[in-house]
Amino acid sequence: MLKEQISTKIESKSNQNLLLGLRNLRMSLDNFTLEQFVVSTLEMLMELERDEYLYNIKESGFKDKGNGSYPRSFKSLSKNSLLIHVPRTRMGEFKPFVLEFLKYNQEQVNELVLTLYRKGLTARDVSDVMKDFFGTDISFSTVSSLAEKFNEVRTAWESTFLESCYKAVFCDAIYITVKRGDSYSKEAVHIIYGVREDNKRELLLLEVNPTESANSWGLYLESIRNRGVEMIDLIVADGISGLEDEVHKIFPGSMFQKCVIHKMRNILNKIRPKEKEEVASDLKVVFDNFSEADTIEKATEKLENFISKWRPKYGNIGNYFNEGLREYYFTYIRFPSMVRRMIYTTNSIESLNKKIRKATKNKQSFERPDRLLDFLFVIIKDFEVANWMKYPVSTFSHWKP
Repeated sequence: MLKEQISTKIESKSNQNLLLGLRNLRMSLDNFTLEQFVVSTLEMLMELERDEYLYNIKESGFKDKGNGSYPRSFKSLSKNSLLIHVPRTRMGEFKPFVLEFLKYNQEQVNELVLTLYRKGLTARDVSDVMKDFFGTDISFSTVSSLAEKFNEVRTAWESTFLESCYKAVFCDAIYITVKRGDSYSKEAVHIIYGVREDNKRELLLLEVNPTESANSWGLYLESIRNRGVEMIDLIVADGISGLEDEVHKIFPGSMFQKCVIHKMRNILNKIRPKEKEEVASDLKVVFDNFSEADTIEKATEKLENFISKWRPKYGNIGNYFNEGLREYYFTYIRFPSMVRRMIYTTNSIESLNKKIRKATKNKQSFERPDRLLDFLFVIIKDFEVANWMKYPVSTFSHWKP
């Protein structure tokens, strides 16, 4: 009987509040807005919740009573924040369920902030957008604090184990301005991604170092080995001196391919403008070894012909292909013809680099190396989900090292 009386009381109170609110809206009173109607309705719902809560605990033998309310402000995607009075009880155990909806709304605001940030806007830009369009005051320092979530995810990822075997691993570096200490400079962001046994690609390592060197790449290859990588069929990287030694030391069973495109660019930078087109054409012939009939012997013969042709004008051109290193520019020929175009260069990572350059275009610099890594990690993982994991490289199904 008592429960029915309380239910009747709750229903009556609910109807009265809603009718009063709607009446005020219809009359368009100057001192009663739509936001005030929303606030009064939410406060009424929470009071009804408290009435039901007090009744239920009384039925269970516990004693508690209402104890006024406390104000709480919630940001929203409107021009003003909502100031709501939340009812409470003397024991302090009552938590209105309506608050969960308001908290969810706040999470939406935070999610929008982080989405704008990861799309390339600076922390200050995000702050300005939120204020101009939504009237929500979010300082650029608050945006930076929210971005710390990226750091939590990245550091957790760095502790996870990787696959034990990869068909191919690509190593490349892109230079981005970052603050270290009191000065700003472009530093090398080292990126390693691998092609798994299921032909999907995934990020294996993301690190920043003032410079790119064989030593830095050696440390990072050792890092992925420590995270569980036992075997890599082929490692593809640029022509940094001594990198082949690091590869064979850390992954002795792996083959190594120096990026052909990097080598061609380096040579053309030393050629006179009027002869660049012809030299470039000759270099393409040297490295055009994509049919089953092509062999390392034939490729080596083409290289010798190239050197002989251009040595009279460029006496040191043969130094670009030292006898002990030239084999690393033809490793791709050891693989089936269907996959050679995918592995003779690191250019397969270029689409990701374009994504990174676009995302960092508006961010002239980053205040800390770890903040740079946090931002890039989210960009790359988004790219990974939308591209690398969604579209396996079917060409690698022909993989036979």
